[in-house]
Amino acid sequence: MNRFLSVLVPDLFFISFYYFNYFYLTPKFFISERYISFSLLCFSFLILTIAVPSVISESSRVGPEFPEKWSISEFHPSPPPHDFINHDYEDEGIKKPPERFKIFIPEFSYTIFVFLFILILSTGIRIYMQWQQSEKAKVNAELSFLKAQINPHFLFNTLNNIYSMAVNKEEKTPDAIEMFSDMMRFVIYETSHDFVQLNKKVEYIDTYIALQKLRLSNSIKVNYSKSGDYGNLQIAPLILIPFIENAFKYGISTEKESVIDVIIEVENSQLHLFVRNKKFHLPKNESENSQLGLSNTKKRLQIIYPGRHTLNITDNTVEYIVSLHLHLK
Repeated sequence: MNRFLSVLVPDLFFISFYYFNYFYLTPKFFISERYISFSLLCFSFLILTIAVPSVISESSRVGPEFPEKWSISEFHPSPPPHDFINHDYEDEGIKKPPERFKIFIPEFSYTIFVFLFILILSTGIRIYMQWQQSEKAKVNAELSFLKAQINPHFLFNTLNNIYSMAVNKEEKTPDAIEMFSDMMRFVIYETSHDFVQLNKKVEYIDTYIALQKLRLSNSIKVNYSKSGDYGNLQIAPLILIPFIENAFKYGISTEKESVIDVIIEVENSQLHLFVRNKKFHLPKNESENSQLGLSNTKKRLQIIYPGRHTLNITDNTVEYIVSLHLHLK
């Protein structure tokens, strides 16, 4: 029984240490850079792992006590001749190993090796999991920051457009306010999620373009088309609108002919957005704001759709073209 315990107890110590190190020692001491405390606690656990089974094993070696009546008569064999002792060692020219080497027990080396393996394994896995959680939190914080930069920029522009319509006392102002309320509902309730239904996103774009048409003169031509089956596809909120908004904000001139093309195509979970507008001279500060909004959107694409998007932008003196391809899940 003691022999069985001497084998079982180390395994129990190994299993216990794995979880103890993973959930307590590594996060509390190692990750917190309290290395001395971490090392002392690990060493203490190693001593226990070696000592307890050794004590159990030693107790199993003690022979049973027999009553005196069963004692065997003493027999004292004569000692072997001196020449016989260490005969094999002397014939082979090998020195007898010193007694101090008996202290090293092979089982100890196995225990230490397994203990170090479990220590490195549990510590490494915990550090990796902690790093993953930190990276995920960092990404979420960055996405929230980028979305916060995009939302006010878009909403304030739309409010300014409605304000201009109200000042000019245009008849379509009530329709514009209703459309804007629908857009606000989407921005407030839908963009709080990581992903939204693609059909709702397209409806949002429909409303945005319709709202822009209300304030634009007939001399400005807007070509908008969409095709495909959206099904249950989802997309990150506010990932398409910055490109479309950019076209309406900087691709319109009251003096020259203005044409804006917006095409959305969906096929087999593949979405393609094409936006083209003529390019007009912009004030320096407005151009910088535009670049900031597009830069934020590019970062969001890299974070949310790594390896699953292709963005091509053609920017010359005549026109500005955006071609975005997304693989949606």
